[in-house]
Amino acid sequence: MKLGDAISSVATPIARALRLPCIDPETNQLRPESRCNQARVALNEGRYADALYDRFWTQSKNQNRREPMQFVITKQIAVEAETAEEALSKVNEGKTISMSVSQRPQQQAQPPVRPNISVH
Repeated sequence: MKLGDAISSVATPIARALRLPCIDPETNQLRPESRCNQARVALNEGRYADALYDRFWTQSKNQNRREPMQFVITKQIAVEAETAEEALSKVNEGKTISMSVSQRPQQQAQPPVRPNISVH
């Protein structure tokens, strides 16, 4: 049994009980032109699954439209020194003990501030 037929076997009796327009009252089955039947056919043909896969998991379609992102790189360096100033001057001589890279969150668009509105 295909996915569209399986869903239809559960949904059709519900649609019939609710007297939805996608059920033909003469045949008690889905009308061929109804959106319900179109969804059943699309599920059977795999069109919905392909569209979802292409939208969320296919990188080749979106590679040309990628926008540059900002990353935060944190590097911990161990140096021996007597003061912080001396440690900063020896940063190139130190040993890297850890490094992490994370994407910097994109700033959300803020709604414009409406001036001259008093809050009581």
